[in-house]
Amino acid sequence: MFEIEAHYHDRKIYLPDGRVYPLGVMLLRYFSMSSYVLAELFDVCERAKSELNISSLYCPADIGERAQEIEFAYDSIMDIAKSLPPHDTKHFRHGLLRNLFAYYNDIFDEPFYEDSEFEVNDYNEHFISAESTPVSYEEMYITEELNELRKLSDYEFDSKKVFSNYENRKDAADFTTCIEQMTTEFLTFIEDIIRVKNIFMPFVDELCDHNCYPTTQKVIGTFQRYTGVISSGSMCMGHTVIETEKGPILCETYRFTSLGAFLYFELFKCIEEKFMPVRCKNCGRWFIMKNTTFSHFCKRLISSNPPKTCRDHAMSHNFKEKLKSDPIWEIYNRGYKQHYARFMKGKMTKAEFSEWGEYAIELRTKAADGELEIEEYQRLIRI
Repeated sequence: MFEIEAHYHDRKIYLPDGRVYPLGVMLLRYFSMSSYVLAELFDVCERAKSELNISSLYCPADIGERAQEIEFAYDSIMDIAKSLPPHDTKHFRHGLLRNLFAYYNDIFDEPFYEDSEFEVNDYNEHFISAESTPVSYEEMYITEELNELRKLSDYEFDSKKVFSNYENRKDAADFTTCIEQMTTEFLTFIEDIIRVKNIFMPFVDELCDHNCYPTTQKVIGTFQRYTGVISSGSMCMGHTVIETEKGPILCETYRFTSLGAFLYFELFKCIEEKFMPVRCKNCGRWFIMKNTTFSHFCKRLISSNPPKTCRDHAMSHNFKEKLKSDPIWEIYNRGYKQHYARFMKGKMTKAEFSEWGEYAIELRTKAADGELEIEEYQRLIRI
């Protein structure tokens, strides 16, 4: 259900439905999503396998009641998937458990026992040995009109019913196979999103804790400390020629068995290509620093009059702090204002003002390097 195919070329990810995303954009959607319901969904998914396991002698009689809560969680997870790329154009059908229970209705109905040599105490042994062909729970879909199906809370389980005949034993084995697939897939999906929040984001924060792109040694050292930075699934890779507006291109084609494998791939492609996810220290939102001068501040507008970005705000703030704490910059700023006023009054030409600017920067550099005494620097910059 959550498998992904993607093509990669020149820092872009091409999806089979024709959409194209710059590297890192999809990853940031997961970095930015709210996480307030994830812990609760994880708790339900973690106990779903045991609560729906009819191969156990301790399977609860009120299995339908328990399945109802689990189905609510699964529907919520599918809603999360539909809100995020690359799954946001996929059709997810709600009511997976209700359809699955309806498909195997015979093993839940009121029991009708034929003569049987099987005893309840032999349940596990004979259940496991029942012949069964691997099935997929998605193949068992009956209808999207859930009002036509029995409520999950109406289903109760009686282990003796499974042994009433061979067909019931086989159906019970197939039902358990489907439950294994479903519960594993939903648990993996929610674990993948939690891993992004709890591991991927702190990992990237540590990589970008200085004002430069991380070196190879920095990536290696940080990776070794974050043992949870792993892929939850697997991927296979090939090549495909796809058509674009500019003509055909040869892409690397990847098929991922889970969302986690896809996000892991995109994260390390970002690191490799220096398209680093960075958290803005002004607004707190994530952005991609695209192989340019490194900055901890994004270019999102924070005011429209005058137009000002987080980066503009940071530069202004840093400059003001410099003026307060650094006498060399304070002297430079005072000199700049004096000469700019002369230029505005027509006492200096544009060329003269530009020439003075280069001269002032040279003086400032010498003063900062200790080649020029502060008094001499202050005298010369006024000329």
